[in-house]
Amino acid sequence: MSDSHILHCVQVKKLLKKENPAFPFGGKYRFSPYMACGHRCTYCDGRYEKYHVEGDFDHDITVRENAPELLEKELLKLREPGPICISSGISDPYQPVEKKLQITRECAEVLSRFNHPVIVHTKSSMILRDIEHWEEVHRRSAFTLMISLTMADDSFRSRVEPGASSVEERLKTLAEFRKRGMNAGILAMPFIPYLTDSREQMEELLTALKKTGVQFAMPGLLTLKKGRQKDFFLNSFKKEYPDLIEKLAALFSNEDFYGSPPRGYSHSFHSRMDSLWKEFEMDDLIPHCVYHGQFSLYDEISILLRDMIILYGKQGTRVSRLKTASQKFSAWLTPRKTYYARRRNLDYSALEQEIKALATSGELTKVLGNEKLAEFLFGIINGAVLNYQTLKPDARNESLQRTIVGTKS
Repeated sequence: MSDSHILHCVQVKKLLKKENPAFPFGGKYRFSPYMACGHRCTYCDGRYEKYHVEGDFDHDITVRENAPELLEKELLKLREPGPICISSGISDPYQPVEKKLQITRECAEVLSRFNHPVIVHTKSSMILRDIEHWEEVHRRSAFTLMISLTMADDSFRSRVEPGASSVEERLKTLAEFRKRGMNAGILAMPFIPYLTDSREQMEELLTALKKTGVQFAMPGLLTLKKGRQKDFFLNSFKKEYPDLIEKLAALFSNEDFYGSPPRGYSHSFHSRMDSLWKEFEMDDLIPHCVYHGQFSLYDEISILLRDMIILYGKQGTRVSRLKTASQKFSAWLTPRKTYYARRRNLDYSALEQEIKALATSGELTKVLGNEKLAEFLFGIINGAVLNYQTLKPDARNESLQRTIVGTKS
């Protein structure tokens, strides 16, 4: 741990935050042992004022020192199933101070005694220290590692992510988790305009990733929100990349509320990205095979319908009927979830049984207003997994495959 870090130890009253809606990136529940981060990434969105991180973001680290104890208590009280995600947009669970404090390690020990799936976001190879705990989590339920990485050239990395693990260390970490049978992918974000987002650089990254066996790479462009985050980034680039500063300042001069670059630049980036990801057969969404079985059946269906809208839309397929069916499913589901939430004596598994009964009886068609989609979901409920590359279900047996093939909406 660097002596330059100032630790602010706190006792929190509540740890787990329920995600709404649930989805594979952030799980069903989320927490972070720390606030602020010693990785010193120049682009970090966590510097934005509205996240209320006080002090020097790179050095004033808030430590939720009772996180492991509180985690165990709250896990025992959870009623709804779903993955626990250790992540934060303003921190990293395996940042440098974790080497000495081991708060995340203690949380890993707690989670290894429960049957909840776990997701971890990090850009540190330090997670290898705890791999036995995560392997036990995977044996009991499922574990998914998501490492942030957008470049294959470590000379770039050392300038914009000076406190994080090297590219080689991260690639080795991904390969080791995949070797042990755990899920792993990358959060390929943020790609920095003019620096790391060229076709050649993305192709180099994907080539390196393919060797590790990762299952997905979720891409995203840099966003610079007006204020502390944008000012810090541009000032940092004056020193490291003086030739690029004018182009970057001009690109982000539109003062977009979310800090996004102009639509024209974003469109050009996504065109390059879509072409390359297709060429490398790399999923840009977390695929169904990764999150299948980790969520409640109703959450899994909701996630799947959302992803199908995106995937079919990219193919140029009309998705209006699929959107309508997704809305109808949400309208059916929402009051039922509210009912179960207010009656703590009820088990959410009864809601899953209700969906299965609808699918078996054919009543799911009435809920969705779409017969082919209901047939497709019948297959999913019975164990089929949608392949996000082919958009065809991988079924467990031939009869099930015959039932659900050709159900494209």
